[in-house]
Amino acid sequence: MFRLYSNSESSHVLCCAHFPEFSGSSPDEEFSTQRSFDRTVEKMLREASFDPTTLTLVGEQQGYPVGDRLFDATVPRTGTVSYAFQEAGPPWIVLGLDVSVDEFWSGIDDDEDLHGLGPTSPLRSVPATVLTETEWPRRSDLDSP
Repeated sequence: MFRLYSNSESSHVLCCAHFPEFSGSSPDEEFSTQRSFDRTVEKMLREASFDPTTLTLVGEQQGYPVGDRLFDATVPRTGTVSYAFQEAGPPWIVLGLDVSVDEFWSGIDDDEDLHGLGPTSPLRSVPATVLTETEWPRRSDLDSP
């Protein structure tokens, strides 16, 4: 899951964290899993010297982003995050790291899942600090059985 935040100085930070699996058998389990994820993101932010209370959520994407840059073994600590809001509206976005406008929209057209999210123009691009979990899985690891 990817969460893009901004602060009052118009700085941006992208948090990349794996959302824990849960059976979905009870609302309590879902709530507990969501809280656990929220705590993980807050910890990532604090460890990188960001105060979560000063940040505003720009948007969130669940699932694969456009391109593979966020799954590289050495994700950069900074980069340009390009994002478009989904048809469902904020806070739902589709994003990519260090992709051109053409690469972004081509990636959407070439991926049925991303296309199904219904990203809409305009595409926004912002410089951001990129934070990832220590144990961030590579995309190829996620695709294997």
